[in-house]
Amino acid sequence: MENGLPVSLEGEWIPVLKDTWLVYDWSGLKFENDSASEINDRWCFLMGPYSIREDKLIIEEFNGKSEYTILNLTADSLIIEKNGDVNHYYSRKLEYDENLKFNTISISSYRCLDLCWEFDYELESDGFEVFNGKYNTQTLGIREGKLNDKLVKEIDSLFKWSNIHQLDPDLVPIPDMGDWLIDFKINYNDNESIIFSTTYFNIPYRIKPIFHLIEKHLVEKGLK
Repeated sequence: MENGLPVSLEGEWIPVLKDTWLVYDWSGLKFENDSASEINDRWCFLMGPYSIREDKLIIEEFNGKSEYTILNLTADSLIIEKNGDVNHYYSRKLEYDENLKFNTISISSYRCLDLCWEFDYELESDGFEVFNGKYNTQTLGIREGKLNDKLVKEIDSLFKWSNIHQLDPDLVPIPDMGDWLIDFKINYNDNESIIFSTTYFNIPYRIKPIFHLIEKHLVEKGLK
């Protein structure tokens, strides 16, 4: 119980989208360690510290205090109101799928204004990986290797949170072709596949942690 609330507010809350909304218009909330953040496909933006006073959610934002009325809170859903605007959210915990398993994750990235990294990368579920550095990478050409089991399990765990069935490739934005363009092809479960292109800052929120983990691995291994 959190400040008299029936359940804790901590965690990620995803908006219940209206039919007229586009995927990249969504904006959710994240409560962690007494701080509130706005989450969407572009970023996780720290709003400021939050507190609960009876049925009021108070967020000390950098440009002033925001106060919301908590109309309903359960383990799975949150409804809040501010100035007559009512917003419905569901807990991201509902998106976890134990049966979701990736077979291959393929990434192709392209140079931009001679600054970005151009490479192809493919990771299989057993940890086998192939990297092909093409431009501005520490390693040029093809290198094969094997991820350690711990890292493979981390990626597998993140993928189970990806909600990949609900990702519509046609609604993943490519706002500026001058940015770092990245193609994704993910094969999962019984040979289901999804292919989409986007730019670095617009990688879907649920895919971002997977990409960042792979990117960190490539840098540490002297590839990217």
